[in-house]
Amino acid sequence: MAATSTSNATVQAPVGSTLTLDGTGSTSVSGGVTSYLWTVTTKPAGSTAALQNATTATATFAPDVAGSYQFTLQVGANGMTASTVMPVTVTAAVPVVNVNASVNFAGPVNTRPTQSMSVGSVIALDGTGSTDANGGPVTLAFSLLSAPAGSTAALVATGAAARLTPDIVGAYQVRVRATSPSGLYADSVHTFDAAALAPTMAVSTSVSTVIANSSLDAAVGNIVSLDAGSYTSYNSEGTWAVAGKPYSSALAQLTTVSPWAVSFVPDAPGTYTLQYTVVDRTTGASAVHRVIVKADFGPVAIVTASAAPVAQAVGPSYVAAVGSAITLRGSGSQDPAGGALTYSWVLDTRPAGSTATLTDAATATPSFTPDKDGRYSATLTVTNAAGLRAVQSASVEVGNRPPVVVLDRSQAMVLQGGSITASAASSYSTNTSGTLSYQWALDTRPTGSVASIGAPNSATLNFAPDVPGSYYASVTVTDGQVSAVSGVSITVLSATAGTVPLAYKPLQMRFSKSQNKLVVVSINPNQLHLVDPAAGTDVAIALPTTVKALSLSADGRLAGVMHEGAVSLVDVVTGTLLNTSITAGSQTEVFTANSGVVFVAGASNSWSGAVSAINGRTGAIIATGGLYSSSYGTLRGVMSESQGRLYTLSDSFQSLSWTGVNATSGSLSGTGGQGSYTNYATAPLWLSGDDALLFTSGGTYFRTSDFQYTGTLGSAVFSVSHSTTATEAVALAVSSGNPTQYPEVLKRFSGSLLFPAGDIRLPVIGGSQSYGLAVFHASDDKRVSVVQTGSNEAQASGIQYFLVVR
Repeated sequence: MAATSTSNATVQAPVGSTLTLDGTGSTSVSGGVTSYLWTVTTKPAGSTAALQNATTATATFAPDVAGSYQFTLQVGANGMTASTVMPVTVTAAVPVVNVNASVNFAGPVNTRPTQSMSVGSVIALDGTGSTDANGGPVTLAFSLLSAPAGSTAALVATGAAARLTPDIVGAYQVRVRATSPSGLYADSVHTFDAAALAPTMAVSTSVSTVIANSSLDAAVGNIVSLDAGSYTSYNSEGTWAVAGKPYSSALAQLTTVSPWAVSFVPDAPGTYTLQYTVVDRTTGASAVHRVIVKADFGPVAIVTASAAPVAQAVGPSYVAAVGSAITLRGSGSQDPAGGALTYSWVLDTRPAGSTATLTDAATATPSFTPDKDGRYSATLTVTNAAGLRAVQSASVEVGNRPPVVVLDRSQAMVLQGGSITASAASSYSTNTSGTLSYQWALDTRPTGSVASIGAPNSATLNFAPDVPGSYYASVTVTDGQVSAVSGVSITVLSATAGTVPLAYKPLQMRFSKSQNKLVVVSINPNQLHLVDPAAGTDVAIALPTTVKALSLSADGRLAGVMHEGAVSLVDVVTGTLLNTSITAGSQTEVFTANSGVVFVAGASNSWSGAVSAINGRTGAIIATGGLYSSSYGTLRGVMSESQGRLYTLSDSFQSLSWTGVNATSGSLSGTGGQGSYTNYATAPLWLSGDDALLFTSGGTYFRTSDFQYTGTLGSAVFSVSHSTTATEAVALAVSSGNPTQYPEVLKRFSGSLLFPAGDIRLPVIGGSQSYGLAVFHASDDKRVSVVQTGSNEAQASGIQYFLVVR
């Protein structure tokens, strides 16, 4: 019986493909096929390809060289065989697309300057304020890149903060990586050089009733002063604390004298331990100094003298003449225990050339004869049997004393063509005889000025400057024997120079009366400008980012600039950015104190009822407390440093509130408010010149003492300024038809009741009417306005901005 097979068709295939040779279709007329054998009978030169599964019905083959292949299949059944041939033509390989795509993103690396610190100090890294370029959230990762050989210090990270304590001397390098949700990242690399040194500590101590020496014994009831001001690093933060006291003492806290100095009064005998801890905010290095004060009941020194007394604030003081003997008496000194005292007098201050000496310096009543005009000072030390001492001093002024010059103003600003008056009529002399005479003179004047003072021998200055610039008029006050000098600084603006062009759109604006400068924020770039209308100058200070709020200290010497999550402190006098501090929040308002303490409050797009006090120079958070009530969104306010209060009002709730603050120490104390919402109080807020009234942008005003509604300016306002000395308020009213249109007049209100007193038209500049954006009073009560020309619309094109003084 003969076997048959399938037809031998020709197949084409590419190099690299896998051919499947299928003989399962083979048949036998006498039954099924029982065996299969596949062979390669022909293949191209160089091919090493071989069949797989050659004895099965289905074999596979992978051609490796292009050309002609021939395969033979032999099948068997019942002892009979049959075969067939299958030719395969293999062509060049089909192109295979194999693209390996990779994107390598190398984030920016910000390598920070190396910081020195000591072994054992704690390095604190805080990335709370990190955001992506759009202000969105980022994920922070902290890595210890390198450490000295043998170090076992570990970097401990918690959320957005990390800590590291170097354990051996050497360099430590930490990387902080901020990654956005899209996967982009940026690195900040910090290097710390650890040495085996702690910060230098210098704490000086003095006890007001003890001579300055190594002993820190003190008398109960007397002031003990402790001063750590010798510590030289401006970037350090120090704190005093009571570490120990006698059992019967009620001493709870120390009295703050300055950021580095404190004082206290021992109220019970025994040992007091005072501890000063200082931390370098840059390196984290710290040191501690302890002062031991031993207190006991001490003697009391009382000094009288034979000369006529003169009242002074500190210690007794006396007046005498050359050649008149002076007897000093310490016999009123006493020991609480009734014991005997020993006396020791020292004539520690004498005028130049004096040879005067004390007679009987070891007695209770020594004497001396002054031989030169000037100041003499004698110090008495009394000592009891226990060795405790007390000190008191007496001063003697010999000769006539100069008059005290009292001026009704120390500076003035006037337009060219105007006149200046200043009075020294309140000056006085402490000498027993003689009337006062006056002599005014121009010590400095601008080039080209020939102006003179009218009636220079009068107590009152009458002066009409003729050239714009700076003048200084001095007055010499004489009582017939001795003279004293003081003066008035005068700034003269030309009739046109009172208009200063601004090359940017003014945003946040304040006016410093002490510096007579406009302080204004601009963007693109972010800058704080100090504009001097007298000199026509504009000093720009670069800011780290955009501005949310601006405030000035009461003395006009410091500016606080609120950013998103940070606050900057600027010296207005020198035009210097002093420091930018993290606020650990999204506050919307800043209040700046004369001391450099800044208070921040509010929260963007969220609820907040907190206020924080920050040392603007160092970034240290001093205190955190609560407002009178929580509010949502933007909070605005003003600070009265004289009253020790922050006055606040939120955009969402029309309820005024206050928070008590200490502008020097930064402590918080107490809150209060209206207690209910009112529909006529809206932010922003302005204070009157004496801080007695609080004006709102709704045009209403209230007493600051109790928030009693007092009156209205007749409409909502863009800006308000009040002068107590000029007894006036001026305002820029909001148009009832379109609140985005600026007015061309100032609304004026006069007197203690602020009755309407007419409108003051803003000037025409370059042939165009100007429109007011903000208004202030200068130090001499001149009105200072920030205006625009070209349109009264807020967002119109072709607008130009100016500072105008009139």
